[in-house]
Amino acid sequence: MPSDNTDSNKFKQVLVVYNPASGTVGDFDRRLGAMVRHFAEEKGYVVNARPITQDMTSAEMLAPVMGPFELVVAVGGDGTVGFVLGAVAESGLKIPVGIIPFGTGNLLARALKISTGKHNEDPLERAMDTIIHGDTINLDLGKMNGRWFTIDAGTGPIADAITKPIKEHKTKFRLLAYGWPLLKSVTHRPLRYQLTSDDGEKLDVEASGIFITNSSEMGIGVEGIEHLSDGVLDLLVMNPRSVVDYWRLLARFFRWFILNQDSGHVPYLLRKVKRVHIEMIPKQVSRSPLHRFARKTRDILSGKTHVPKIRFEAEAMIDGEPCGTTPCTIEIVPGAVLVRVPRAEAPAIVK
Repeated sequence: MPSDNTDSNKFKQVLVVYNPASGTVGDFDRRLGAMVRHFAEEKGYVVNARPITQDMTSAEMLAPVMGPFELVVAVGGDGTVGFVLGAVAESGLKIPVGIIPFGTGNLLARALKISTGKHNEDPLERAMDTIIHGDTINLDLGKMNGRWFTIDAGTGPIADAITKPIKEHKTKFRLLAYGWPLLKSVTHRPLRYQLTSDDGEKLDVEASGIFITNSSEMGIGVEGIEHLSDGVLDLLVMNPRSVVDYWRLLARFFRWFILNQDSGHVPYLLRKVKRVHIEMIPKQVSRSPLHRFARKTRDILSGKTHVPKIRFEAEAMIDGEPCGTTPCTIEIVPGAVLVRVPRAEAPAIVK
């Protein structure tokens, strides 16, 4: 009869999940060797590396090999990290997740202070130090219609523009790849929505972009690692109607992207929610002079005349990827997953 103390129980295992298509993961073979050495020498871990495939389920990704894993490490961009965190949260596993930001934006890693956003930074060195010597926090995750997100959910022309850049452009131009799609969003008139928050309050708003964020993205939202574990989401309603309004949004983005600073001033409606339901009101909103000018310029350049139509639903997105349409319900799941962060940055350490 086999002993309870099998060979598999002698191993401390770490699961490294990576996306072969991530923006900077091309030299993964070399970097994997460095990861294995760090984990083996400093923690005595046996490393299991597992690539993400297009149709992989959460259960397949987390399937044990020689017994349970003590640590999961997500290697890649925000999409890969979000998939891994959502899978661990869905499974109910109470094991920490480490993040190695090998993507083009690495927005969550920046919010968690795992990455500084500096172009000359080696993402592996700082991330490995965080995983091995850092602390563990309870990280909130969001859900939209049952799908997990780590950064934000959104709808409206501005949110839709964030889903447009193709992988090649994001790899080459990084966050600047979003510039042209965001500029084109000016040609679209705002939409009208009804927002119902968790306290039952209803808001009828006109907006070019509605974002529900857990972390600041591209200068949107509120900075600070403590906001990632406060049990609430930031509801942002953007309705820029003039050049000055758009300039304020751009200034906030460039201050965040270039100087790695929070501008302090939030140029849009912001409130805290735990849950919000979003429905589109099928009624056209008048364009501002800026929107009319942008639309007319686009029609002239394209040689086409746009005929406005009443819309009954709007596209939605989570973490920069398309995710169905309105109506949609977004909610926070407090402390959904454990995440490793730099020691000096941990506001709520898990003992």
